[in-house]
Amino acid sequence: MVDGLVYSKTALYHSMNYRSVVCFGRGRLVEDAETQKRVFRGMVSRYFPGRTPGRDYSEPTAEHLEATRLVEIEIEECSAKMRTGGPKGPTDGDPDAPGTCGVAPVTAVR
Repeated sequence: MVDGLVYSKTALYHSMNYRSVVCFGRGRLVEDAETQKRVFRGMVSRYFPGRTPGRDYSEPTAEHLEATRLVEIEIEECSAKMRTGGPKGPTDGDPDAPGTCGVAPVTAVR
């Protein structure tokens, strides 16, 4: 996830503020229709809070469930890293040095 674009007075020190996670595990195809519907309801609820199945959207049909594969991943290992803060170029702290520096925030749907 990119949180901001970092610009420096020196080209080499341009960067971005970000959060990243990498996970490793084993996947398993979820074939039970009721489990699939429960997971899809949870996803809609997470990304579109307040939407109710049957009122705001139709539940997936058997054909829709058959056309979409749902894979459960049991995470065995993961790592994360992030960068925060402003530019770290050699002249970024010098108000008399030519150029500009700072962080441009990135706004996106999360």
